[in-house]
Amino acid sequence: MTLTYAGIGARATPPAVLERMTVMAAWLARRGWHLHTGGADGADNAFALGAPQAQRTSFLPWPGYNGRKGGDCRSLSPRQLDTLLPIAAGAHPAWRRCSPAVRKLHARNAAILLGPDADAPVRAVVCWTEGGRVQGGTGMALRIARAHGIPAFNMAVLEPRAVCERLEALRTASARSPGAVPAARP
Repeated sequence: MTLTYAGIGARATPPAVLERMTVMAAWLARRGWHLHTGGADGADNAFALGAPQAQRTSFLPWPGYNGRKGGDCRSLSPRQLDTLLPIAAGAHPAWRRCSPAVRKLHARNAAILLGPDADAPVRAVVCWTEGGRVQGGTGMALRIARAHGIPAFNMAVLEPRAVCERLEALRTASARSPGAVPAARP
């Protein structure tokens, strides 16, 4: 069983946190974790820099998004968008005001968390948002995670060591029982 995590966060993540994300992604890759991210500048890119290409998947709302290309990039098909758009719509407070492109970006957030067919959720989310708030595109992803029982570890309120300890607990629980998730959540 492959353990996956979502590495996401604000484009305006502070440089020191971006560096920690890259180091954390490399450590998690050595521990057997596979990264799901979204190809955005900032946090997404920092996580991707730390994870080897074979251990990361960058979900893109359309081919070539943000200049991203490579073997780790997966663009969402029309069928996958049809599956993911309703999930995104249900978590967005002002869906009707979103342009078609923004809707695809939010569907991409759902893919990062739930897989492109919404049937393979990640085990955890690692992110950074200003002040630890649920806001912006990352906030959208955090609402989807909450709705699907996926624990989220925000580096704005947790030190990297604490995040790694919690992910290690998830990995250990998965090794004991593939469907188990530790009862304690942040």
